[in-house]
Amino acid sequence: MEIRYKGVQYDLPQAVTDKAQKKILALKKYLRGDDHLARVYVELGKEAPAQQTGRIWLARINFSYRGTLYRAEALEESIENAIDRATGELGKELRRAKKKQESLFKRGGLMFKSMVRRA
Repeated sequence: MEIRYKGVQYDLPQAVTDKAQKKILALKKYLRGDDHLARVYVELGKEAPAQQTGRIWLARINFSYRGTLYRAEALEESIENAIDRATGELGKELRRAKKKQESLFKRGGLMFKSMVRRA
C-alpha cells in the first residue's frame, strides 16, 4: 500500500503522519489480500489559515483500489479528530463495497448452480 501525505497550509509533524498511517493501515482488512494495488493520498491541514478556533482542521483522503476511487473528507476542531472521522467514513465505504462484491459473487454462484441443475 502506497501512502502519500500532503500538508495544506500546515507543516505536518511526524506524530500526525504516524497517527494517520496507523488508521489507514487498519483499513487493509477490507482489501482482498492484494493491498499492494492500493494508493492512498492524504491531505491534512487548515481549511482557513487566518482562523484560530472552530472546525478548521481538514483531513481529506483519496483511496484508489482496483480502479475505484473512494473519498472521505472531514472538518473538525483538531487534526486528530479530523483524521479519525475521515478514516471512519472511508472504512464505511470500503465495508459497503466489500459486502456488495461478496453478495454479487454469491448471487452469480447461485445462478450458475441453477443453470447446471437444469442441464
